[in-house]
Amino acid sequence: MRTLVPSAAALFPLLLVTYNPLRQPQESSSQNFDPGEIQILMNPDIDIVYHTLAHFAIPDDPSNLYSTDYVNLIRQAKQDLEVPPTRLDHMRAELEKSYRQMPRLRFLNLAPFMADDYASFKQALLMIDYDFEKEKPEDSRETLESRRVQGKNVPLIFGNAKRLIPLFKKRFPEPAERQFVRQFAECMDDEQIQFYKQYREARSEVDQQNLERFMQFWKREGYGMIWPWAARSGVSKFDIFLSPVLRSNGRGIPVNQEQRVLFHVVAPLPETQDQIFGSVFVILHETTHRLTDRLVEEDPSSLATTNALRENLAFYADYRYVKTRYSRYQVDYLKFFLGSSAATQSNPGALESNFLKSYPLPASLINSAEDLVKGL
Repeated sequence: MRTLVPSAAALFPLLLVTYNPLRQPQESSSQNFDPGEIQILMNPDIDIVYHTLAHFAIPDDPSNLYSTDYVNLIRQAKQDLEVPPTRLDHMRAELEKSYRQMPRLRFLNLAPFMADDYASFKQALLMIDYDFEKEKPEDSRETLESRRVQGKNVPLIFGNAKRLIPLFKKRFPEPAERQFVRQFAECMDDEQIQFYKQYREARSEVDQQNLERFMQFWKREGYGMIWPWAARSGVSKFDIFLSPVLRSNGRGIPVNQEQRVLFHVVAPLPETQDQIFGSVFVILHETTHRLTDRLVEEDPSSLATTNALRENLAFYADYRYVKTRYSRYQVDYLKFFLGSSAATQSNPGALESNFLKSYPLPASLINSAEDLVKGL
């Protein structure tokens, strides 16, 4: 999913692991971002949001995070940690039904990056219906005790939550959407307290090993694959979050902050050597969107621009890039994004034909993508 968030502050401050990749020389003075400043991070306070969303299956939707593999993994972990069924477990089917029926709820995939921290994000969701206009302004002549008495029913709201609540109200205007948002926040926080916090602590050593394995490939080759796209991305800050929740889908989230664009990519935290390629492909794909989405908007034949067209063009462009610059990973790329339908195939020609059929484009955009890749 790629949506420009209209207003945002800093990201959740709890960043457990940070790596600064090796720098390469700037390609030219025209580039406004140095990919050497990309950071690789992990943050369980963001992962809990995606962990909760991963319990809701929305087949054939690009924002779908559900996978049987992940749900079974979590179910077993709860048994191992002797955690009884959580509120999310009890309400999953009900919430999934609502999540499928109300497309605007997909914005929850992007919403964490509007918040300063998990506490204010959670509070803003829980208090989405709070009416600030009913609050009486403080009178400086009143004593602290009298204000406490008069305001005993006024909740203590974080400053960041006060900023978020009006934004979330605009994103979720319908009563049914707001009811879902409140229930989502309740389930998310209960899941965090009852299970997820201790689960991530229990697997911290494994996560660290997986991160180190990824970093070895990133410094050796992955970083170079992303470099040409990141240098032309037009962003001011570029952070990559590796999450054990994600499997094949990623998130590319640009956030406007005054005159700066903060770009956040969420990609799978690989658990095996083979999965490292998939994680890099997801990062490449989300970064490609920064350039290819503009081509869709500028193309006169794209009068009815759709998210599917943006998605197909990004896939075509980064596939052509991998094929021409990193041909040794061509089959890995095709099999990763084609998924189970390509599990038993190895012929590059057959895989490519299947891939191009899956992501069709008009000739004008194909030509634009070819020119873009040649110019990198």
